[in-house]
Amino acid sequence: MRNSLRIAALGAALAAGSLATSAHAAATATATATAEVLETLTLTAVDDLNFGQIAANTGGTVTVNADSTVASTGTLISTGTRAPATFTVTGSASTSVVVTLPSAAVNLTRSGGTETMSLDTFNSNPNGAFQLSAAGTGAFSVGGTLTVANGQVPGSYSGTFPVSVEYQ
Repeated sequence: MRNSLRIAALGAALAAGSLATSAHAAATATATATAEVLETLTLTAVDDLNFGQIAANTGGTVTVNADSTVASTGTLISTGTRAPATFTVTGSASTSVVVTLPSAAVNLTRSGGTETMSLDTFNSNPNGAFQLSAAGTGAFSVGGTLTVANGQVPGSYSGTFPVSVEYQ
């Protein structure tokens, strides 16, 4: 019985020693958490998307691209001032922003009437994301394609389309 007590005492001593050893092996450290709050983005429309004057003839499309190039299809005639819409952005210096354009067509409606033309295939320049300047400013343009029907009713057509920017 004495041997059993000695063995039990030895076992308890060894167990206490191993607990003490693992307590000395623990370590702690601290880390720093940081965050930067960005300036609120401001988006301002400067110039409207302008398709100029159009002689519909048998219809077609007029495309005014964001890079200011112009093209048309069909037998229509497109003339006059044709230019992309332009926008300015202000926000935090040297940050990247991404432009979001409409994914669905929007209608331009004749002033004083109900006739419409469809505007789609929106594009931007620069395309997608770009970096704001060291002063926190930037600019981009937006173009699209206007579908003109055969015998489109004459008149002035207008409509709006959404454009947004967000930090990337």
